[in-house]
Amino acid sequence: MGAPLPAPSHQLKVPVVRRSVYTLYLEQATPQHTFIHCDVHHPWSGRVKRQLAADFEALKALHGGPLYALHERGDTKHSKFLAMFGFRWAASFVDHHHRHMEVHQT
Repeated sequence: MGAPLPAPSHQLKVPVVRRSVYTLYLEQATPQHTFIHCDVHHPWSGRVKRQLAADFEALKALHGGPLYALHERGDTKHSKFLAMFGFRWAASFVDHHHRHMEVHQT
């Protein structure tokens, strides 16, 4: 029996960088739009930031970009995180839960 196949127009988040302190995932939302996700597993520090920045730069170079990130308007901590890694606002929308969301891109 083969593995189940995802829907052709959307794929799940795939972990592409696994570190003990964070995980980076890519999600191919459409053929032209790749979203990035990041889970930080340990307290934030300068060392974590430097390691994440190096991995993020390598991932961007390998992917070829652009990369997109979802952001819930009003989340100032996430907004600072996105700005730190060079993301800029690209679009706004209201999701099916009536939340004001933004798309940012590198």
